[in-house]
Amino acid sequence: MFTSILVGVDRSQHAQVALTQAIDIARTQKASLTVLVAYSTLMPWGPVAPLPQSAVDEFVAGVRSEAQAIADEAKNGIPAEVEARVLVIDASPAEAILQQAGAGDHDLIVVGSRGRGDAGSFLLGSVSHAVLHHSRVPVLIVHVPSVEAAARSV
Repeated sequence: MFTSILVGVDRSQHAQVALTQAIDIARTQKASLTVLVAYSTLMPWGPVAPLPQSAVDEFVAGVRSEAQAIADEAKNGIPAEVEARVLVIDASPAEAILQQAGAGDHDLIVVGSRGRGDAGSFLLGSVSHAVLHHSRVPVLIVHVPSVEAAARSV
């Protein structure tokens, strides 16, 4: 039986399905739910040229605002009977999830998988793979069925 569930979310369909699954598990297990939105304020283009501080501040504010909007959307989708909290953290998603799993004494982590496969994950990185391979607690990786798979099951 799970008592404390952690789910990482972003705006992807995979994360939304993971959140739905985490809510269902929390409801049926009478577990608490922690929703984590991780964002990074590292500028993707790196230090190409000196930028005015105002441009950096505007970039950081935009990224934080987007993360907070994702958190607010997630919070609004959680039923009142589920004990939940939402965290917004400035860190890489895998790092934030793994750190929170330990700090929050969670006994299940739920994440979505974009389904890139091994080659795509190797090149682009994979939050679900990193969490799965470094977690000290069970990890549920939620896949979104493809249109073809959904059609075959009908």
